[in-house]
Amino acid sequence: MGKGAREENVATFRGSEYFCYDLSQNPIQSSSDEITLSFKTWQRNGLILHTGKSADYVNLALKDGAVSLVINLGSGAFEAIVEPVNGKFNDNAWHDVKVTRNLRQQSGIGHAMVTISVDGILTTTGYTQEDYTMLGSDDFFYVGGSPSTADLPGSPRNTDKETATAVQLK
Repeated sequence: MGKGAREENVATFRGSEYFCYDLSQNPIQSSSDEITLSFKTWQRNGLILHTGKSADYVNLALKDGAVSLVINLGSGAFEAIVEPVNGKFNDNAWHDVKVTRNLRQQSGIGHAMVTISVDGILTTTGYTQEDYTMLGSDDFFYVGGSPSTADLPGSPRNTDKETATAVQLK
């Protein structure tokens, strides 16, 4: 590797493969987050990452070739779909995703501002509902899939019965 070159770590998940981290011993309690990753896949639908359960979760997935983000902090979900101008994101090319969530105070009421960008260009910004601002997760953190993705809160429901995910993350 040349001087100044950066080694890349790539994880590949095929079919029913996924990574799972148990957060029960080290739960997430945060008012701001930043998630950055790159992915490539041919699959139209599939889980990229998920953490949380019931009404406190983050779900990032592919839905019909678009990037879907659902964040619920306990008072209702913020949902965003990011679609490219031409084609779909399931073109087996690398796509860079950045999700940020930051607490904003307005008139004594807190809202979490959420921004998602794909490939540094396509951006959606919005707010979580009401004054719930903390993400609390003591469940599992899934990457690339899960034992039962369709049952995870915020997961897109696949209409084409496509359940396998083949995705590479770096």
